[in-house]
Amino acid sequence: METQGSIGSYSDLLGIASFEPEGEGVRVVLPTSARHANLGGWIHGGVLAGLLDFALGAAVVATLREGEWTATQSLTTDFLRPGKPGARLVARARVDRRGKLAAFPSGEVVDEEGTVLARATGVWAIRV
Repeated sequence: METQGSIGSYSDLLGIASFEPEGEGVRVVLPTSARHANLGGWIHGGVLAGLLDFALGAAVVATLREGEWTATQSLTTDFLRPGKPGARLVARARVDRRGKLAAFPSGEVVDEEGTVLARATGVWAIRV
């Protein structure tokens, strides 16, 4: 089910338009604009890392049982190509492994041409 509109304060700040389940993970859409640019005129790395943090976290949240909560413990991001403001970015993320106390998601961000701009792996703490 696609979620649009007011998703939450951080996602609103970033400008996330929607997220939805996709296969074994999630798909998150971020339309970018000039406000997402760095001084060099490209999409700021913090925007890409923030989008990946949101997507990987959403994938982990989809695995939680009642009473559990989660938070980012570690996020490793590789920036592969610059992105142009105005592009519609799509992040896809999945949980590769999940234990009782931690989950290990991964994902990537692509632009409209399918070019991979960044990818990330992480560790999410799981607590009851």
